[in-house]
Amino acid sequence: MGSGGFAAAVAACPSAAEAFLKYYGIVSGGTSAESRQALVELSLAIDGIEGMRDVIFADIPKLIPFIDLEDMSLFSCFYDFVFFICREKGQKSVTIQRAVAAWRIVLSGRFRLLDRWCNFVEYQRHNISEDTWQQLLAFSRCVNEDLEGYDPRGAWPVLIDDFVEQMHRIYHSTDCSSAMESQCNISSTLKGLDPQPGSKRKCPHLKSNEEDVELSDSFTRSVHLTPIKRLKESHDARYGAGESAKTTHFSNSSSGGYHEDMNLHNSRGCLQNSPCNVEDALSKGFEGCISMKCPF
Repeated sequence: MGSGGFAAAVAACPSAAEAFLKYYGIVSGGTSAESRQALVELSLAIDGIEGMRDVIFADIPKLIPFIDLEDMSLFSCFYDFVFFICREKGQKSVTIQRAVAAWRIVLSGRFRLLDRWCNFVEYQRHNISEDTWQQLLAFSRCVNEDLEGYDPRGAWPVLIDDFVEQMHRIYHSTDCSSAMESQCNISSTLKGLDPQPGSKRKCPHLKSNEEDVELSDSFTRSVHLTPIKRLKESHDARYGAGESAKTTHFSNSSSGGYHEDMNLHNSRGCLQNSPCNVEDALSKGFEGCISMKCPF
C-alpha cells in the first residue's frame, strides 16, 4: 500500500487502515520474539477501546479495495490481520460465527468451495484456531473445486480433512443419482425392456407352441368350413330359400360331427394339427358336395 493509497484508505476507513498499517509493520520486520511482543501490545491497545474490534471488522470491506490483492505476500498478511482482529479479548481462537463472516469477506472470489466450506463449518462446535485459519488459505490456493491437488498425506488440520471427506460423499452421491437417472431414461426410451406383469412366470417357448396350435386349428376349421359355406350359398341361389333348411341341417350336422371327430384322432390316426388331418377335412367336404349332387 503506497502513501497515496494509505491516505485514501485512512479517509475511507481510518480505524481499519491504521490498525492494518501497524500490524503490517510489526510482522514484516524484526525478530519473531519482538513481533510477538509487539502484537500483544497492539492487541491490548485495541481492546483498551471498547467496541474497537467490531468497528475495525466492520470497516474491512472498505479496506479491501486499497489492498493489492495480486501481491500474494501482502494478501497473506492482510488475511492474518483479519484473524487478529476477529479474536475476542484474551482469546487465541475465533468463534465459528465470526470466522465464517470473515471468510465470506476476504475469500470471496478467491476460493471456489467457499460456500460449501462455510456451510460445513457452521455446524462445527469448536472455535477456529490460527493454524486452521492459515491452512485454509493454502488449501484454497492448491486444491481445485473437484478436490484435485489435495494430498491426504499432507499435514492438514482435522477440520479440513473432515470437509474433504464430506465433499467426496457429496460427489459420490451426485454421481450415483446421475447414473440412476440415466438408467431410468434408457428404460423409458426402450419400452420393450420394461417387465410386464407375470412376465417372469411365463415360458416363452410354451407360449410359442400355444400360438402355433391355435393358428393350426384356425386354419383347419377354415379349410373345412369354407367349401360348405360356398355350397350353401350356391344351393340357395340355384334352388331357392326353401331348400336352405336342409342344407343348413346338413351343414350343422356335418360341422358338429367334424368337431367331435377333431377332439379325437381322425380315421387315419392323425393329430388335429397334422397335414393328414387337413387332407381328411377336405375329403369330407367334397363327399358332402357329391352326396348333394351340387354342380360346380
